[in-house]
Amino acid sequence: MAAERDPTPVSRHDEHKLRQFLAARRAGDAAGARWWWDELVRDNFDRVRGMVILQSRGHLSPTEQDEALQRALIKLTNNMIQTFNGTSMGEWVNSAKKLVFGACVDTQRREQAASKRHTAFDATDAEGYETGRLERDVFKALEKRRQEAEHADESAELDADARGFLDWAVPKLSPKRRAVMELDRENVPCEEIQERLGVSRDVVYASRSRALKDLAKLREEYPS
Repeated sequence: MAAERDPTPVSRHDEHKLRQFLAARRAGDAAGARWWWDELVRDNFDRVRGMVILQSRGHLSPTEQDEALQRALIKLTNNMIQTFNGTSMGEWVNSAKKLVFGACVDTQRREQAASKRHTAFDATDAEGYETGRLERDVFKALEKRRQEAEHADESAELDADARGFLDWAVPKLSPKRRAVMELDRENVPCEEIQERLGVSRDVVYASRSRALKDLAKLREEYPS
């Protein structure tokens, strides 16, 4: 995937919020820093979505773009606040581009890996015998182990405060959004979330998107 230029101009409004975030962080005001950061993320939602579309054009389907966007927003909210070392919105945008690029590549690799796993699962020899088929319970056990390992890797990227916030905030979501986010935190694939909850893919994406917005608001109430 080749990086493309972000056409959206940086506003003075964004620069002001970034300065407030940096000032709060320097002062050791974690709650204030988190509030201003969440404001930046909310204001730049359309920018991030545009980055995903530009970065993934020709590489990801619309459904996969939605996956990449959700992955990027989670990492932007919980990870980049800790790793961002810049002082300007130009640097913020460039850091977000790198994060989005990684989310798109990660989504593409996951989809390719899933396709290969399904191909191996259904493989047959020339005479039609299912030589490549694993027993379903064995396949599911291996898949569960893989998901648990991936989830452990992703959890290691989050700091203790972010994990504590999610443990506190997710139970406060509406039942449908909570159910989706709890499964999402377990790294359950979208198709499996659909099956478990008996809903469509669009409902899963809509619930997850609204849950992220609810979590951003709950950050203001989090007793840090």
